[in-house]
Amino acid sequence: MVIIDLVDAPPMRPGALLSGSGPAADACHRLDVSISRARGKLVLVADVGYFEAGAPGGVVTALLREAGRTGARVRLTPT
Repeated sequence: MVIIDLVDAPPMRPGALLSGSGPAADACHRLDVSISRARGKLVLVADVGYFEAGAPGGVVTALLREAGRTGARVRLTPT
């Protein structure tokens, strides 16, 4: 099992994961290395709305959309 926590969220400024959008982007390489290690289960922890608003065409947003489409999505709300 691999757990990936995509820590970019408000009020922080966009980091490397949000700012990368092309295939040669650092975000793409980091995600490829992380995801390829998962053999059984992959858990992504992310503020999906933040990525969709900040980089609608970004590689991270595409990954989150695909994960939401093909896997289970659990919404966590602050208490």
